[in-house]
Amino acid sequence: MLTDKFLRLQSSFFRLLGLELLDKLDVNGSHRYPRRSICCILSVATFLPLTIAFGLQNIQNVDQLTDSLCSVLVDLLALCKIGFFLWLYKDFRLLIQQFHQILQRENLWAVGERIISTENHQDQFISSLYSYCFVTAGLSACLMSPLSMLVNYHRTGQLQPDLPFPSVYPWDNNRILTYSLSYLWNVSAALGVALPTVCVDTLFSSLSHNLSALFRIAREKMMHFEGRSPLETRENLVHIFTLYEECLELGNSLNGFFRPLIFAQFVAASLHLCVLCYQLSAHLLQPAMLFYFAFTAAIIGQVSIYCFCGSSVNTESQLFGQAIYESNWLQLLQENCQLVRSLEIAMMRSRRGCPINGYFFEANRQTLVMIVRSAISYVTLLRSLA
Repeated sequence: MLTDKFLRLQSSFFRLLGLELLDKLDVNGSHRYPRRSICCILSVATFLPLTIAFGLQNIQNVDQLTDSLCSVLVDLLALCKIGFFLWLYKDFRLLIQQFHQILQRENLWAVGERIISTENHQDQFISSLYSYCFVTAGLSACLMSPLSMLVNYHRTGQLQPDLPFPSVYPWDNNRILTYSLSYLWNVSAALGVALPTVCVDTLFSSLSHNLSALFRIAREKMMHFEGRSPLETRENLVHIFTLYEECLELGNSLNGFFRPLIFAQFVAASLHLCVLCYQLSAHLLQPAMLFYFAFTAAIIGQVSIYCFCGSSVNTESQLFGQAIYESNWLQLLQENCQLVRSLEIAMMRSRRGCPINGYFFEANRQTLVMIVRSAISYVTLLRSLA
């Protein structure tokens, strides 16, 4: 039986959106556009023009312009992720079922069960940590404005309206009713951003961790492919090469589905980190610094998931060639030269690996460093304009 850690956290998040990951596909597709997902999209899409209007209204003010740009980037990225997932909902479900079937088969082997369990425990820990970080950033944004209002009221005796995110409204927020409506609109938009973002990002984390587990299983089996007879040895190698081919196909499918999202993520992250670092430097020793610090940690964690998971998948796929070299292929050379030729072809294929990329950006540690460096250089430019 497959470990209960497989997509456990992700399934809970997607259920909040009205989506299922592990049950059987609905032939009629009645759950392709669930109401909760549509509500999330509408809450973000209707709030986005208010933020854009705020940025245009304060285009001469660098502080307020960067603040609105930060909110716009988050909203657009969330809409991109949930929209793309809903568009390819059945395809994602089929990919998850393929993962589940192969993992169940390889989980019957004791070593494979240990590897799969380890990778899924690691994935659940990383996904939980990332989810808490992202949700904390959203909660801090929603709670910061009421606390700021109370502090200002205690100091000045006047109650000035303060909302979590930069935006303009067609009504006066000095009234309690209109302010409450605006505040609820901000909170619903924050929820509409946080939930789909966490769902899609943690889904990528889980699938990439399990793909790394399958590559590791193929590597472990390659290290001990010898059978009790030449026929059994041949059957073992056929199974190992078939498993490695399945892993490469899963990797290509995973990369094909997430490539547009990785591209959008990396482009937005470089601008996002720039804006957040600028806001951190501009709000030192102020209560708002806590929000910007939490938000910066969430964005770095968001990019790190794609970079480290993509790097892990590519590394594990390339190590298959090292496993062939370290296996007992000398004995096979004496028994069957044709199989040795197959080993050579597999070693050459493993050098290419299974890269995860976003068109122009490969998801690895070097890209993460490049994004951080670019953000720092952009901050220097913004500070010169302020």
